[in-house]
Amino acid sequence: MRRFVSLPFKIMGLIMAFLLIASVSTTFLWISKNDQDYLTQQQKLREQDQKQFLLIKDMLRSRVESWFEAFVHFQASYADTAEATAFFLEHEFEYLRVNWQINGLWLLDGELNTIFSTTTTTPAYVITDATEVIKLQTSSSNTRCIKECEQLISMPILMNSSDVLVLSISSSLLEAMAALNQTTFADLAIVSVPEQSQTKVKVSELLINSPISSANKLFMQQILQQVPAQLSVATLKASGYRLTSANKDLLLNLLPVDPEFENRLFLLTVHDITSASKAHAEYRANVLIISLLVVLFCSLAIWFLSMQFRRRLLVVTKMLPLLAQKNYSEFHQQKMINSNFFADEIEILHDTASLLGHELENLDRTIEQNTRELETIALYDQLTGLPNRNRLNQLLIPLLQSINDNTDRLAIIFLDFDKFRKINDSYGHDIGDAFLIQAANNIRSCLQSSDLLFRLGGDEFVIVFKDSADKNRALTLANSLVSYFQQALKVGERYFYSSCSIGVASANSAQNVVDEIIRQSDIAMNAAKDAGGNRVCEFNHEMLSKALRRIEIENEVRAAFKNDEFSFALQAQVEIATGKLVGFEALIRWIHPQRGFVSPDEFIPIIENSESMIDLGYWGLKRAFIILEKLDEIGFSGLKVAVNLSASQFLDPQLIPFLKEQLVAFSRDAEQIELELTERTVVADIEQTLDTMQQLRTLGFTFSIDDFGTGYSSLAYLKQMPVEIIKIDRSFISGMQDDNADMKIVSSTIAMVNKLGMQVVAEGIETAEQLQMLATMQCEIGQGYFISRPVSEKDLYDLLPLKVSNGIWIDLSKTEN
Repeated sequence: MRRFVSLPFKIMGLIMAFLLIASVSTTFLWISKNDQDYLTQQQKLREQDQKQFLLIKDMLRSRVESWFEAFVHFQASYADTAEATAFFLEHEFEYLRVNWQINGLWLLDGELNTIFSTTTTTPAYVITDATEVIKLQTSSSNTRCIKECEQLISMPILMNSSDVLVLSISSSLLEAMAALNQTTFADLAIVSVPEQSQTKVKVSELLINSPISSANKLFMQQILQQVPAQLSVATLKASGYRLTSANKDLLLNLLPVDPEFENRLFLLTVHDITSASKAHAEYRANVLIISLLVVLFCSLAIWFLSMQFRRRLLVVTKMLPLLAQKNYSEFHQQKMINSNFFADEIEILHDTASLLGHELENLDRTIEQNTRELETIALYDQLTGLPNRNRLNQLLIPLLQSINDNTDRLAIIFLDFDKFRKINDSYGHDIGDAFLIQAANNIRSCLQSSDLLFRLGGDEFVIVFKDSADKNRALTLANSLVSYFQQALKVGERYFYSSCSIGVASANSAQNVVDEIIRQSDIAMNAAKDAGGNRVCEFNHEMLSKALRRIEIENEVRAAFKNDEFSFALQAQVEIATGKLVGFEALIRWIHPQRGFVSPDEFIPIIENSESMIDLGYWGLKRAFIILEKLDEIGFSGLKVAVNLSASQFLDPQLIPFLKEQLVAFSRDAEQIELELTERTVVADIEQTLDTMQQLRTLGFTFSIDDFGTGYSSLAYLKQMPVEIIKIDRSFISGMQDDNADMKIVSSTIAMVNKLGMQVVAEGIETAEQLQMLATMQCEIGQGYFISRPVSEKDLYDLLPLKVSNGIWIDLSKTEN
């Protein structure tokens, strides 16, 4: 048997020296890294200020340019002559000055003659910018400080007479400064340097310019007086400066107002970084303390190890009897520290005894652990740790039985997030899971200690508590939760805006069925979603009827696919000027075997967010290819079929592969399929929409915007999208003869769309007078009852030879003659 070997003091001294050197080195590297991170954060803050300021300036500029661009498109009568434009600007100036902070307007012709001005004379810098605009034929924006700092925007305006005018607008920077202050929480001022080289100018010599409040100006002057006299503008521009003032740490940054131009205007930002500086200092102190504690702890550990040799045998002698008695708790309290350098029989005996003890204990614990895990899996959500649906059903029964009188009731609140699927699709399920964990914590923070919170699955949560009929705390709590989740929810470094829909149900008797009251709250929640989300709905029996009707419709739609009950009715689209048939719009029809014709307005809203809507969309696309094939067979080739796409189908990832398959299967030119999108579909997810449209346009498909003018899409989006056709809604066409406003809307829309190089389709033409008015307005394509009612597909192929001669719609040509 080996003799015990103690640890030599020489080795202990070497280990202590190594620990000291390692601790000092680690501390130095740790503090250096923290200092570098601290400086990097300040640089990021400077860069963020610059980006925010430029972004706000560009947004304000875009807003002004978009307003005047809209004026050109929609106020066509004012764009006929320069004098009409000047007249408009003169009457709108007061509105622009009050609501848009516009200080001055100047309208110049191509020879730089002033047509309209809000000042007695046209400043020289206005003429300079106008010269540049005429030369480059594009808008410009410059910042100048005369009496106060303003942003001067100059843009070319093409008149209906093809003359080019230049409109210059001076806008105060006050709104930009206020917006930047709200986003950065920094004190701001626009400063300028004297007329000399910037490398020689000191920060204390900077001049503060308007717009600025008197209090903020006094604060900035005090700041400039406190900076070191030798601090130069060039140094402050390059790296900023940290100033200690009145027990506060302030970060000063000097940002160019127009980075693309060399000028003497700068934005001075002052951030209060006192808390960050204190945290940095505390961090350094904590690092030093931790390093000292580590050295001390390691020293004690080495000393302790050296004392274990003589104690190990006693430990082993105590362990074996405890193991025989299965006293695992006390057995594990008998610890023996083994030497990493010298091994002996005592260590082998100790290790064997410990291994045996662990094996025996593990055998005893396995059954208990498995039992607990099975119970946890069955009754608790693995992601959030909340009770699940099984636990909810388990607890509701005793809760219902505890209701004793008519004044008490059991409240059930069913909560579901409105946009959670988009979070999963955009950021992945890991972020989605983190969102749900944070959401669960936030909901719990709004509840009382006696309230029960459950997660049923996905983003569905249920709250259960006893409520009083006279207090009705359920509605109060539900409304407060809706308001709470209108705020951004922070997950890691990201912020998500996902409102919630809540359904409220209650039970006042032990006779209530558990599944029924949960279903009632679920129905109420779905009613809140159907109403637009972000609200609370309390269950009533009318909701139940609607839910049953929804289920009935959804089941009937699925059966309709199997029984081939869907078909298309096709409405002709013709060239208004020539009567030439160009194609058809495919309108969905459902002929129910018992109820007959079912209006799309009845079943489309119910299935629009379901898989059935996507299936119906793919059915319609494939049917359009079949219709074109049959039209070719009867001699009507070269026509096109317009098919409407819902928002859910258009954003479905299988849309593009499906259409590629159909093009190959039918050997068809994609330009014969026109994909109709509503304005709601376009703005649902503009980035994905544009990407999908570009891919489909590359394949050759054409796009049209249906019911234009009734939604809320912007001209900015319209210019980005590869859209060839704009369809004017029938509500404007029907009102043209009696409503001058409708006529102006139609005429201006046609003029605008024609200028954008797109085609116009007028829907709902019902009279010859409407057709003639549209022809005068140079509308290209028309459809409506006056031309042809929608014709079922089975009748279309027999009707076409009677209605079309040499490609011309006969009834329309007779009307024109």
